[in-house]
Amino acid sequence: MLVVVAAVLWLSSCVKELSMSGAEQEARSLAAWMRLNKPDLVGNYQENGGYYVEVLAWGDEDIPAEGNDFGSEPLMEQDTCWVFTDMTGYSLDGNVCLTRTPLLAEMNGTFSYNTHYVPYVNYCGNVNLGLLEGSYLSMRNALTLGADYLAKKWPDRTGDFKMRRGSKVRLYMPSTIAYGETGSSVQGGYEGEYSLDANTPMIMDIEVKRAVKNPSDLELEMVERYVANISDWRKVQTDDEVEEGEEPKYHTGLYLNHYYNPRTANLDACRYYMPHIDVGMNNCYKDSKKYLDMRSVEEKIKEVFLKRFPNAISPSEMTEDRLVTKENTAKVWYVCRFLDGFILDTNIDELREYCFDDFSRESVAFSYRAKDDDNKNDNERTAIGAWYYCIPKLYFGQYAAIVTTSGYAYGVAGISGSTTTSTSGGNSMADYYAYMNYYNYYNYYYYGYGNYYNYYDYNSYNYGYSEETVETTTIDTEILPYTPLVFYLYVEPQEE
Repeated sequence: MLVVVAAVLWLSSCVKELSMSGAEQEARSLAAWMRLNKPDLVGNYQENGGYYVEVLAWGDEDIPAEGNDFGSEPLMEQDTCWVFTDMTGYSLDGNVCLTRTPLLAEMNGTFSYNTHYVPYVNYCGNVNLGLLEGSYLSMRNALTLGADYLAKKWPDRTGDFKMRRGSKVRLYMPSTIAYGETGSSVQGGYEGEYSLDANTPMIMDIEVKRAVKNPSDLELEMVERYVANISDWRKVQTDDEVEEGEEPKYHTGLYLNHYYNPRTANLDACRYYMPHIDVGMNNCYKDSKKYLDMRSVEEKIKEVFLKRFPNAISPSEMTEDRLVTKENTAKVWYVCRFLDGFILDTNIDELREYCFDDFSRESVAFSYRAKDDDNKNDNERTAIGAWYYCIPKLYFGQYAAIVTTSGYAYGVAGISGSTTTSTSGGNSMADYYAYMNYYNYYNYYYYGYGNYYNYYDYNSYNYGYSEETVETTTIDTEILPYTPLVFYLYVEPQEE
């Protein structure tokens, strides 16, 4: 009888295990992993989301909220909040599956000159509109910390933990609040060395760099302070008709510099913004390689521009007969940069080689006729709004510069970074078999079946078949939402 009862209990246990969902099994596995590897964090379990938290930095507490900036105020207490965060993701065995840090990318062999390694910006208000669920939950909730953990790691702290500027946490998350059934799909050079499998727990480091109320106000402030440093920037006038006596109307956040010239540019006067870090000036983009010295980047741009286009016209030669207007086609050479100095695009091959180690493209001028974009929405135009409004105001044969908020560029969505890998140079197995059959036929026809094996030599079999392949990875640079851009331009002289 006891044997029967034991058998029944065992069978019911098996049925219970088999009926357990994948998410429940994963939660149990993560809990067991935590007990084995991170026992001191077991008390930091978060019921909402089913994850564990480790506090690496409590955060700033003495930065006052001012204007658009929340300072040290907790993120969860804000109705509307945009947050800049640094993130690095790992599998449970420590393999990096995403990072926005150039040094870590270099250590993992994934560093790319096309990747803009800066904190991510996203809405973090009352509704999650795009953040990874675990990241959102950690920033929008008071996090429970066990009494033993607090006493050991943060003895001068009490109560729950709230994320704020300067806070850094490490989350141990089930896939239900991470990358779920798809696994990690990060691209654009932020992938890390390994991808994360579907339905797999992960570890995520999150550091809050800054939080603001309105990113539009922030980028407008950055642009206006950027152009204030050099007196030659002018607001771009709209095409609206103005009644006599009325003031002209201008595009907000769009500036044009007709007097930019690399020959006379003061390289030491270049100033930059990294809004993700602080509100100060001269915060150039930094990585461990190309942008260690921003002045050398400026010198390279100057060198290439002057070598390619030495005969640019002077301001006194910018006469009405040289004006591009909407009706004419302008052939434009450009360098596109973020306000921190990072070069994200150019159609000049010498600069592509210098900036991205890209030797695959030939220089081609961008041909643009603003008339073709009349009466079109921003997403239908062949060029961004800044070009639509500025190029007709340029002169054939001149240098110029444009700075614009995202309203005339890539807007509230930005452009996601992407990674494309292609293979070339090798042949398929179908090609292999086709060429082998041809070689067999050659031996049989000319030498007879009996001599076939004597004349068949695999090593000399090279009738157009090659097993060697070349793998090429192309990365398109991410443009974050609400990101201003700077363009240096040269417009070719008008064709006769």
